[in-house]
Amino acid sequence: MGPFGAVTSVHSIFLKQVRVTNAPGRRVDARMMTGTRQRLIFGYLFLLGIGAVSVILGSVYWLTDRLDQLERNSSESIVDLLVTEKVKRMELSTADYAYWDFAYEAVTARDAEKILAEIGTGATESDLFDRIIILDGEGLVQQVFGADLDDNARSRFNPDDIAPFLARLRETEPADYATVSGIGKIGDVHGAIAASWITPDYFARLAGRSLPVMVGVKLFTDDALQSIARLTKGTGYAITPLEDPSTEPGVDLQGPDGKPVARLVWSHQNVGTVLRTEIMPGLLLVCFGIFAICVFAARYFHLQSKALEQARVVASTDKLTGLLNRSGLDGVLSSSTARARIAAGQVAVIYLDLNDFKTLNDEHGHEQGDRALVVTADRLRDAARPQDRVVRLGGDEFICVIFDDVPGAAAKAVSDRILIACHTPIGFGGFERILAPSIGVAVARTGMDWQDLLKQADLAMYEAKRTKRSTAVFAVADRTPATEQRRSGMTCAA
Repeated sequence: MGPFGAVTSVHSIFLKQVRVTNAPGRRVDARMMTGTRQRLIFGYLFLLGIGAVSVILGSVYWLTDRLDQLERNSSESIVDLLVTEKVKRMELSTADYAYWDFAYEAVTARDAEKILAEIGTGATESDLFDRIIILDGEGLVQQVFGADLDDNARSRFNPDDIAPFLARLRETEPADYATVSGIGKIGDVHGAIAASWITPDYFARLAGRSLPVMVGVKLFTDDALQSIARLTKGTGYAITPLEDPSTEPGVDLQGPDGKPVARLVWSHQNVGTVLRTEIMPGLLLVCFGIFAICVFAARYFHLQSKALEQARVVASTDKLTGLLNRSGLDGVLSSSTARARIAAGQVAVIYLDLNDFKTLNDEHGHEQGDRALVVTADRLRDAARPQDRVVRLGGDEFICVIFDDVPGAAAKAVSDRILIACHTPIGFGGFERILAPSIGVAVARTGMDWQDLLKQADLAMYEAKRTKRSTAVFAVADRTPATEQRRSGMTCAA
């Protein structure tokens, strides 16, 4: 689900949250509830924005790093292939020169001119070899050829440079026509080196005579490394010792025994990093836009929450007393918990009406009447328990909905507290008046309908008013107040 879908989800959650009712029997603290929901919604959207931005940036960094790694692996594979091809080509070229009757005859005859013309020109006039070293049957350096060498090159040549290749070659038989190849070092420069016996076709008739050796060399000069760089788009190609630490890409250069002797390293082109750098300004702008949308959405829901909460409070709360009104009562009764307790007979209704309220209104005006209603509402709140609901139905009529496992006893205790509280005089600025209520109580039976329960409480209240009882009148099953006896066949008990 993307950030925009999540905003819609928050809207749905928000609409469900605003349907909660006020705390049982207490004045609605709308600001506290609204503030809590607003903080939750704002925090959710704020975290959503951070999460969306983090996912986008994290994905881009991961993808570009992956692209860098793929580029690195690709360049390493190409360079390894180029080095292998260079060694293989040197092996084939050396074998082609060495397995030749004329080469054997010219070398064994020590004919310098023929050797130069038929063999040495491969290094002096061709780019096939950079060096060609000829060793006689005793293993001594006979001639060294190279385009950049003079006549004294043989005396300056260090046989130790090719000693590993000669050692491996001596492990083979000339009849095998084997060529030993790998990476070695001539002087200070590494190169592809191949060594082979100079073997004529009639080798079998030589009766075990020692054969001369040809060594071909193709050096990794700066120009050779630059040609590799052009193919891989890398830079800074260099051959370093194995013990030199490096985080740059590289390939091991293997000697004649297959073991690494050096490492070719370079700086590869970080395509992913370059791409990330180029798109980052636009990407940050997109992330800022997403985060701004989440913040603006949070602000929108904050304002909408306040408006809807205010509307809910106005719709479900009596403006004068702060108690639930009929609409608020409907909200309470619509909950699954309330319906279940009514059906289980775990509810009672206390229905009360203020005696002499109309006289107070007529004699002292509606302002004093309103004060009487507010004081009575406060007394009802104090008398009710946290799980009960106090409702003003209209005028001077109130009900208290009692939820309890033993609703009759709970209703008796609450109604007694109401009677005690309401027998205290109310001060009206110059005079006092006791507005004692007439109270009727109905206790639900299993499977009883709410409207029937409310009607029984109403009838019990009118019975208390008719008989001027100073205690609550309880509606009893199969009996009704005298005023309704003929209609419903029920009476009341004090």
